[in-house]
Amino acid sequence: MGYAPKQSVHAKKVAMTIGMLLLAIAVVLPARDTAPAGEITNPQALAKVRSFCVDTEGLNDFDRHLLKDFLKAESKPKHLLAKLPWKLVPACEEGASDAAAKVEFVPLRVLKVGLPQATPGQETERPYATKVALQIVDANSREALYNVEAGAVMNAIGPADASASTAASDNTNPVLEQRDALYHAFWALVNDVRQLQELQRTQTK
Repeated sequence: MGYAPKQSVHAKKVAMTIGMLLLAIAVVLPARDTAPAGEITNPQALAKVRSFCVDTEGLNDFDRHLLKDFLKAESKPKHLLAKLPWKLVPACEEGASDAAAKVEFVPLRVLKVGLPQATPGQETERPYATKVALQIVDANSREALYNVEAGAVMNAIGPADASASTAASDNTNPVLEQRDALYHAFWALVNDVRQLQELQRTQTK
């Protein structure tokens, strides 16, 4: 009769231990199961970045102006780039930042289903949609640390009921399209960097 309580206490301890282990597994697994949106080529170096600049070399005047306007707007408090745990420095000068962001606007041919094909030598007014290729490189070595590509969401550039075949329709606003693609590329970067830093904090505990 005096032995039963000891068994009960032991069983409770085992149950509590198992419960704590299951809770720990539940906390760790989601971070491991969530794949990054982009390609992280050097996780250790990317996690150490605290400042970055945006390299506009190679962009035409229109794209450079659009990019600068985007950075100015999204660097404001509570906007997208304010969520990135990096400081944005105004220029890519030697020693000014840990990393540099390189942006490329990539034109994509979009077919218009059901519309007559252009005659040879004749170009349609706007046959392209755009995606953004974003790369983060080490400011000193120029080693690639991160790569991601993103396009504009359909509802941001055309009617709400637009289909893939109408992406390059007359309703498309090329400026909004490029800006929206920029937003989604940097949105992927913000999420991937924050997830990487959270994972590292979990592993060091």
